[in-house]
Amino acid sequence: MERRDPTQKALVLAGGGARGSYQVGVWRALMELDWHPQIITGTSVGGLNGAMFVLDLYETARDMWLTIRSRDVMELPEENADLSALHQFLRRVVKEGGMDVTPLEEIVERVLDEDALRAAPIRFGIVTVEQRGLRPRELTLEDIPAGQVRDYLMASAACFPALRARQIDGVKFLDGGYSDNMPTGLAKTMGAEELVCVDLEGVGITRPNLTGLPTTMIRSYWELGDILHFDPDTAKRNMELGYYDTLRAFGRIRGCAYAVDSGADSSADAEAFRAAFDAVQKEVREKYPVTLTADAALLLARMKDAQLAPLEAAAEDAGVDPTHFYTTRTLAQAFLAACDKDRMESFAPLFTGSSTPGQAALAALLPNTFLQALVWRTLTASALPEVTEDEGL
Repeated sequence: MERRDPTQKALVLAGGGARGSYQVGVWRALMELDWHPQIITGTSVGGLNGAMFVLDLYETARDMWLTIRSRDVMELPEENADLSALHQFLRRVVKEGGMDVTPLEEIVERVLDEDALRAAPIRFGIVTVEQRGLRPRELTLEDIPAGQVRDYLMASAACFPALRARQIDGVKFLDGGYSDNMPTGLAKTMGAEELVCVDLEGVGITRPNLTGLPTTMIRSYWELGDILHFDPDTAKRNMELGYYDTLRAFGRIRGCAYAVDSGADSSADAEAFRAAFDAVQKEVREKYPVTLTADAALLLARMKDAQLAPLEAAAEDAGVDPTHFYTTRTLAQAFLAACDKDRMESFAPLFTGSSTPGQAALAALLPNTFLQALVWRTLTASALPEVTEDEGL
């Protein structure tokens, strides 16, 4: 007999245009975690993704996001258009009320089977807005007339004025983000008792979650790109970020900006690193109080994992790739490989006590760079015995 989870779980997918690729990574992680929703609600691209998730079309969604470009979604001017042609295109777009999204409509028509969507065990709802009076419409599949699911999905994603309003039965509709970019209330109305919400920080109105339901929020520390720029490389990156952010939200990994192993060895290394970092910083601070500005840099970095915070902040500044899985040790190695070693070594007199007032003042004026230098000193002084600046990944 099939086991039935008594808790009605809902996945709530916010709008955010091209950032929607992030939600595909979230879905992958949820399936691996054996977290299966009985309800999915979405706005705009969240609705489009949600329809594919209801139909269990992960591979289709993944492959679509890894191939589409902006020209596959909307009509754009020719890449080599001269200024006159560009002005003509823009005038036509304004006159017609936004860019033509026929290419996107064709993709939706190709991947969406309305009958299968209605027959699926997962209940589905979307949000759109009537243009006249900006009247919000929260719609479940049962509310949508037969044969019009595609129309209402396109209506929910009509990001006016960039994209054209969608007309259905003589009524013009706009992107659901004009009313509720994160439809938690709709999920509760549909019977949800637990929520997982995926925020893309898109344009629109994101209402406070007033449902009172247990909620897991998933959002990226990193920027996910322009909402109207569809690019396979960006999509691939966003999928990885969504995947790791979901594992983190469910307590399977640690870190804030980076996906870091939460196992015993990696956690012991994180504890050892932070203790050594604090000792290095304390020694420098006592000799050169002006270097307290590194504390401000760390605070502004907004890293929530206290033990890893200095390492993550330094790795971010050094340009370490956030789309890989790390241990504390391999993240340290990645930082040492990416940082400007000559610049780091220029701060060495601060650690040996031979610095001039000018060098100390420079460290104070460059808090982010000096924070990197503190991490560099901590690691090269063998806080983690096997990590050296010459090690690769």
